[in-house]
Amino acid sequence: MPFKFYWIFFAILLLNFRSVGQQQDGSVFERRISIQAENQPLNTILDQISWQARVYFSYDASLVKAGKTHTVQVIEKSLYSVLNQLFNPEEFQFTELENQIIITKREESGMKESIIPDSIQVKYFFLSGKILDRKKEFPISYATISVFNKPIGTITNTDGEFLLKLHPRYINDTLVISNIGYAQVFLPANQLLDEDLIFLEPVSIRIREVKVTATTPEKLLENIRANLENNYSSYNKIMTGFYRETVRQDGEYINVSEAVIEILKAPYVNSFRNDLVRLLKGRQSPDVQPFKWMNFKLQGGPFTITQLDLVKTMESFIDEAYQHLYEYKISRVVWYNENPVYVLEFEPLPVADFHGFVGELFVHRETFAIVYARYGFDRSGLKKATPVLVKRTPSGVRARPSFVEYTVNYQRYQGKWQLGTAQASIKFKIRSRRDKINSEFHSISELLVTDIQSTELKRFGRDESFGQRDIFVEMIGSYDPEFWENYNIIKPDEDLRNAVQKLSAER
Repeated sequence: MPFKFYWIFFAILLLNFRSVGQQQDGSVFERRISIQAENQPLNTILDQISWQARVYFSYDASLVKAGKTHTVQVIEKSLYSVLNQLFNPEEFQFTELENQIIITKREESGMKESIIPDSIQVKYFFLSGKILDRKKEFPISYATISVFNKPIGTITNTDGEFLLKLHPRYINDTLVISNIGYAQVFLPANQLLDEDLIFLEPVSIRIREVKVTATTPEKLLENIRANLENNYSSYNKIMTGFYRETVRQDGEYINVSEAVIEILKAPYVNSFRNDLVRLLKGRQSPDVQPFKWMNFKLQGGPFTITQLDLVKTMESFIDEAYQHLYEYKISRVVWYNENPVYVLEFEPLPVADFHGFVGELFVHRETFAIVYARYGFDRSGLKKATPVLVKRTPSGVRARPSFVEYTVNYQRYQGKWQLGTAQASIKFKIRSRRDKINSEFHSISELLVTDIQSTELKRFGRDESFGQRDIFVEMIGSYDPEFWENYNIIKPDEDLRNAVQKLSAER
């Protein structure tokens, strides 16, 4: 029986590769200062700020009334918020030019244009923080931080930390912070210049507390398929995304590789057109630790991770043609982005030649959109899936998967659900009696979509498209300390940062 599955393939080879590092500084407005000034002239206060924040001010003293006295008392506040205390933001504007801040009246647009030519690079705000559970205060992994009603955002790492790079035009916009099982938080983007910790409130909901029309798994699946065109885009989209691969051997980081990619997203209603991927820029670090005996390579990389968009690929557990091979159960209702969602659990029936998935779908109660999925293989499925998961091994080496889990998350934008994040986490046991090898490799590949735009583009050039057979680490460049510029990325967690810092110290 021919089954339709989309795999993350591995080749275990006797080769080497490399990834990760620093990024450029953000805006000078992010710098924290402390000022205790009572009835002091404005120019005196600006001199104190200039010394602390290592910036220079340029302004017309008569327009800003430099001799007028002010009282300001702040401790560890951002330069941006302090300036907004001293100057009415509706009357004045601040423009950053390297380490200089130009203060002008808002109506003096001509002056601004004459001083700031288009060739001056815009300095983005680098907003960082940590998201915690309010009750238990543990970090929340993979929470979403996005600009309200705009396709701009990022997610937290496993330590609950995030870094969001914002163009100055968005610094006064509202951010939306959300995660499954928690109430959404809305806050001004500029608030993150002064606050590092954000707490999310857990929200629990039971099925009997929600007035819902009685449904069955079969009816729910039918509604999912019937509403695909209503819930997902019928037009081509260009998505900008951040992609990262990490490999550990026996718990130690071996390699990290990263890239900014573009995804040409085909309409969801057209199952015959595949999504296309091209690399914008990528890098790999020097080996964090030397490989022992052998190396891992991920085949397909950025292309294959996009295939985890199970709505587009119509994965087996939602495809009507394979529904009879699964057992389904609606287990509970949980809170997701201020709406209740069904949790539909599934597992394969014991069919001899069928290596189906075990997992759960989160289905929006009102629209029947799939908003989140987590799935993988149980022990029986791992055994059946081994021949398709492992493509190549050196002679005499045995490799078997010991853990496989995929997750995919969708975000709503302009009334449609769009691919937001995807992750593949796979562990392999590697053994060779001849070479006395007994090791475990753990590969994590993850995708973060950071921007979405409409497009009339139908295809990428053949020479720039990334294919399923391509090896990601063979197609990317070397380390550059200012590599990511203003692209949004997934902030490395502490273990990964420590591993790379240890490498840097040893060099």
